[in-house]
Amino acid sequence: MTAARRGIGPVAAMVVATLLWGATFVIARDALARIRPTALVGLRFAAAAVVLGAVAAVRRARGDGPARGLDRETLIGGVATGALTAGGYLFQAIGLTSTAAGTSAFLTCAGTLAAGLFAWPLLGERPNRTLAAGLAMAAAGSALLSLRGGFTLGRGELWTLLGAVTYALQIVAVARWMRRADRAPDPVLLTALQAATVAACLLPFAGPLVGLIGGIGPADALRLAYLVLAGSVMAPLLQVLAQRTLPAARIGLLFALEPVFALVFAIAFGGERFVARWWLGAALIVAAVVRVEWRAARAATTPPATSGSA
Repeated sequence: MTAARRGIGPVAAMVVATLLWGATFVIARDALARIRPTALVGLRFAAAAVVLGAVAAVRRARGDGPARGLDRETLIGGVATGALTAGGYLFQAIGLTSTAAGTSAFLTCAGTLAAGLFAWPLLGERPNRTLAAGLAMAAAGSALLSLRGGFTLGRGELWTLLGAVTYALQIVAVARWMRRADRAPDPVLLTALQAATVAACLLPFAGPLVGLIGGIGPADALRLAYLVLAGSVMAPLLQVLAQRTLPAARIGLLFALEPVFALVFAIAFGGERFVARWWLGAALIVAAVVRVEWRAARAATTPPATSGSA
């Protein structure tokens, strides 16, 4: 298998993850009309922890996956990345109570692009010129998509941006644990610990859950099922798998596809309307991702230069 083909898998995993997450903005916004943010996020990750924990146990019993189990390093990694995940999702959910789904997604994009900046001092991953230009292009696209008239941000937008910056730190933290060839934890187990940590952080503040769960109607039950299976099980697991090989800055850039997918879902199912400059912003984001990934694939297929004459 060539280096280029090996690189396709992680990129494809992130594209699918951002597609799944893109739909959650409209779904979560509608669910938040009747469910408190802490309760919604806590419930979805508690259910996700059960699902992922069961999958990890089955894999362990069958002897699949890494031999490394729940050791101290994996536990610390799961709790640390889970705490950052909790902050990111909670702040985003609070922001969604007063922010349009599309705008929330675009601000999330702007914040997660900061993963490349955080990874430089924290992990020593300095973005090259192509990646830095791609991050700048995606940031410009996000600005076109996000900012209101007069370039002001409201309370909901500020909460959303805080959540995005917190999640950018989560991307760096996941890279810290997964970019270890011989010591990386089981991705399923790490994702399960993340989900369990999010639930543990938020459920104590969610209020009485018995009445809440009993009052969830069929429509909200379907929304919650999607948020659990797609948004809290599959997408986070795909992110962790992709971060075994991709640097944090490229992960942050690929996250920029999330608002593009959110734009499509918000128009098709959310009843939202967007102005022309927002489409230009989406085009800039897509162009940035395509340019960076095309250059990365090209570099992977180019043999290293050799010294001496032919």
